[in-house]
Amino acid sequence: MISIARVRQFLDGPMHGAIIGIVILATASLVGLSEALGFERPLAIPVAIVLGALLGYWFLHPLRIAALVLAVLAAAGIWSPLVPRIARAFVRGDAVNLEQVDAIFVFSSGVNSHGLVNREGLDRLLAGITLRAKRPALPLVVSIVRATDRPNGISSMADQRALIGMVPAAGAVEWIDSVHSTRDEAVRLARMAFTKRWKRVAVVTSPMHTRRACATVEGMGLPVTCVVAPWRPAGWPPRTASDRLIVMQRLTYESLAWAQYRVSGWADW
Repeated sequence: MISIARVRQFLDGPMHGAIIGIVILATASLVGLSEALGFERPLAIPVAIVLGALLGYWFLHPLRIAALVLAVLAAAGIWSPLVPRIARAFVRGDAVNLEQVDAIFVFSSGVNSHGLVNREGLDRLLAGITLRAKRPALPLVVSIVRATDRPNGISSMADQRALIGMVPAAGAVEWIDSVHSTRDEAVRLARMAFTKRWKRVAVVTSPMHTRRACATVEGMGLPVTCVVAPWRPAGWPPRTASDRLIVMQRLTYESLAWAQYRVSGWADW
């Protein structure tokens, strides 16, 4: 006859592991690790429960330590000045002389299911439009992003065209299509610059994206002037706990992205 006490003892580890798995997933999402690693999906919850239950049977103590470490990191990021200090190293803003550049390039961000660019994409595009207004003859280069991977999927082009049209300028608007990453945009921009014989391009993007974005373009052999766009998701530099939380999430993403780009040889710090 099976003892109820033995059944409870057998299930104790998996049950605690499943709970800790959910805690780890929630904390990882809080610090931006879920987004950076690409597992921000509804399926992540049952996966965390199953993995936590399996690991809890054999490795319950290491699971507890992992949850504690993540919680400490999250607390340090939200309530200490550590994250803003580290984040500053990821920001690059060059002195801007529009007489020395041949075009202005705006890095893209995301687009929703209605074809509207997201907040970061809007900040970048408005900064690029404002910059070109100081020298209207400059070409403005913009990346098109799509809501799906299909060629005929909903794109950001109509929204971007409407925004650009609000400030008439003599310079042409050039479009780069089918981009999925910073690397894609850098490669296509470098090809366009080579074809049009541009010597230097002003690159506009969000604060913590500037160093990696500009380094990736420079890695293609194209000199750039790095321009920091305003950033509405959080105050920059961060002043409140809410600001620091968002900056911490961006810092996590950029740190892992930098590691990938350095290992791949796409960018140098």
